[in-house]
Amino acid sequence: MKFNLTKLFYLLTLGLFIVSCSSDDDATSPSNDTEKSEFIETYAKIASANYKDTYDTAVAMKSKIDAFIAAPSESTLTDARNAWLYARDFYGQTEAYREANGPIDNEDLLGTEGQINAWPLDEGYIDYVANGAGGVVQNGLIGDTSFDLTEENIINKNEFGKDDNISTGWHAIEFLLWGQDLNYDPVKDTYDNYAVSGERPFTDYTTADFAERRKTYLQIVTNLLVNDLKDLNDTWASGGDYRKTFEALPVDEALTNILNGIGFISNGEIAAERIIPAIDEGQENEHSCFSDNTNQDMWANVHGINNLIIGSYTTESGAKIEGLSLIDLVADENSEVADKLETKASETISKLNALLNLGKNFDEIISEESLGSNGPAEQLSEALKSQSKEIAEAASTLGVSITIE
Repeated sequence: MKFNLTKLFYLLTLGLFIVSCSSDDDATSPSNDTEKSEFIETYAKIASANYKDTYDTAVAMKSKIDAFIAAPSESTLTDARNAWLYARDFYGQTEAYREANGPIDNEDLLGTEGQINAWPLDEGYIDYVANGAGGVVQNGLIGDTSFDLTEENIINKNEFGKDDNISTGWHAIEFLLWGQDLNYDPVKDTYDNYAVSGERPFTDYTTADFAERRKTYLQIVTNLLVNDLKDLNDTWASGGDYRKTFEALPVDEALTNILNGIGFISNGEIAAERIIPAIDEGQENEHSCFSDNTNQDMWANVHGINNLIIGSYTTESGAKIEGLSLIDLVADENSEVADKLETKASETISKLNALLNLGKNFDEIISEESLGSNGPAEQLSEALKSQSKEIAEAASTLGVSITIE
């Protein structure tokens, strides 16, 4: 959603003027810029550490994928999959820095989010898919021998023609490692075996049709992802291009960007885009459907937001990056608003844990509920929406305005 900053500034200024004229006792002083700056620095340090972990673990993932491509086997495929799953935990937490006018979304900077994490993905756009009759159909880029597999060509095909024509990023790699998740139960002869994720055989990279092209494609998109993550790591690192730009922003502009990001991601992205459509429309809208990693995606996304609310991030090495939290910053202005934010953030973590503790994959969880049934996925969505409203209230308390839709 776009809004007119000039008009917004005018309305806010007018509102403050009216309040100040009506009663000096009712006027609220602006939050201390020093404390705002301290919270902004906490954000920068956490973002930098999180992007470094994401890049480092993606490099480790690339080494496992390289080993698999060089010598495809059950064990090297398992190693590559496990490395993808591990790296996702760190990338998922970085989603909290999206929609903050930063390099991940801003096309004038890097603007690589669509290339890194676009979804949902039409599997048939990349490789073969089941035809529903025990066979497969191959109309994807891998099977199209007239399509030259180069980085530039694959990038140009990303989101080409329609939104789910995804050719790059985490989910392209996921599909190439796991294949379709068909949930097939051979005993029942039905597609409801939710404990099973995609079961692509390693022979897809040895004796299957287009095995060499499949290797080439996987190599290209893995290298591309790692390079994109390196750019994000470099620009957010201390002394990096965007880090310097960010640290030079006016305090309230930086604060608005930060809170707009976590407010929108909590409500507009996770609650409204990743949970509700999945409940309503099923597995095709599940975020990491090929690997059945969606529960863990939820863990990473929710904790990425919470890291900033509580002012603490745990790095891959186990070290803690800590600083002034959003709760503490707001408490200096209005303890009641701070308490509400802390309560809603705790409730969100509680609803997340309740979903994870079911011991079921996300596709099974959403198969057992519908919109309005108040199931565990919908409860998490509602908690995220409530959390986002408190983030917006916190922003208002600090003298800035955000959009969470």
